[in-house]
Formats: sequence, structure tokens, C-alpha cells
Amino acid sequence: MSRTPLDDALARLAAAPEAEEARRAFWERLLACELWLILAEEPAPGAALRPLLLPTAEGPVALAFSAEARMAGFLTSPAPCAVLSGRRLVAALAGQGVLLGVDLGTDAPGTLQPPEAIAWAAAHAAPVAEVAGRVAAVGPPRAGRALLAALDARLASLTGRGEEAWLAHARHADGTEGLVLALTGVAEADRPAVIEALAEAFRLSGEAGMLDILFPDRLPEAFR
Repeated sequence: MSRTPLDDALARLAAAPEAEEARRAFWERLLACELWLILAEEPAPGAALRPLLLPTAEGPVALAFSAEARMAGFLTSPAPCAVLSGRRLVAALAGQGVLLGVDLGTDAPGTLQPPEAIAWAAAHAAPVAEVAGRVAAVGPPRAGRALLAALDARLASLTGRGEEAWLAHARHADGTEGLVLALTGVAEADRPAVIEALAEAFRLSGEAGMLDILFPDRLPEAFR
């Protein structure tokens, strides 16, 4: 099958394992993507998922795949599985002393992430609330390349949930400054998930400061 954005992010991490930007970009992709997790058993209705744990010298490993075809190519016989977001899987594994193997034993560039890396990702994926302070003035955004790339990728994954997105540097009425992202056309029911996804991308980019996420009925002229 064709390469995925996760494959590309992992390749960049493998080429520069000590690069902070590459590490954050990899986790940003993994948390946002859909994963196929091999289970130890079919879950009962309403029961928690129990991943199949492969014993290794480093510790138990949970096995997940970025595509169903990759999981099928790995398995030698049918096995129960669940499809869930990387964000949900990382949250479930954090603190359990379990390693996470992604796309191991496939043609894709696989990875084995230790418990401490999973804990770090889970902490950076924690949900946040919308911050909507009154904006006194806006100007061109002062944002790093990593943040712009992360927001661009995350907004692309939210296609269909909004109309326009504008990023700016904002000065608030209380004198504080930071970035503000204004999104129009986002339904009320979709806003918590949109906030979580974009705030997560901001944290994983390594950008300093804060990002305010606003949902105006229409874009103020100051943003255009």
C-alpha cells in the first residue's frame, strides 16, 4: 500500500532520533490517526478493551497498525481487533508499563515506543478548554514552522467541520499577547473535538506561549 503521513513522520524521526521537532511531529501524527489494535479477546458489551500483549525482554508490547491491510499481513490467523484513535490508545496504555509497537513486521517503517514515551504523549494529549478572551488587536502571526505545519495537517484532518480558519498574533484587553486561531462555520456539537485536536497540535509543536481558539459567527475584518 502507499505511504502514509505517519510513515513519513516516522522516517524523519528515524533519520534524526534526537531531533525534538521530529519527535513531536511523529506523535502529532500518531495521536491523530486511526489505528487497528490486536485484542486478547472479543470485548463484552460495555467492557474495556484488553490488548493482546506480546512478551519481550523489554516488557509487554501492545500491537497496533496504521491500516487494516498491514494488520492482516502481520497476522497468521484471525484475531479480534478494535479500531480507535491514536489519542485514545495512548491514553489507555499510559502508566501501564506497556510498550507500543506500531506497524511491526510489515513493509512499513515500524516503531516500538517505550512506556515513558507513551506517558509523555498522553500528557501532551490531555484535553483543554477553549480560551476566548476579548481580543483588542491582531496582527500577522508570529509562529514557528513546526507549529504552522502541525496546524495545517490537523486542520486538513478536520475537513467538513468548518469554513474558514485564520491565525493571527493577538493582544488582549488585559495586555497579554499570544496566537489566536479563529474558525468559522464550526457546529456547536463539533467544537469540543476541534478544540482538543488543535490544542494538542499546538502543544506537540513545541511552540511557546498560548493559543486561543475562537468561534465567531463571522470572521472579523481585523483578521482579513
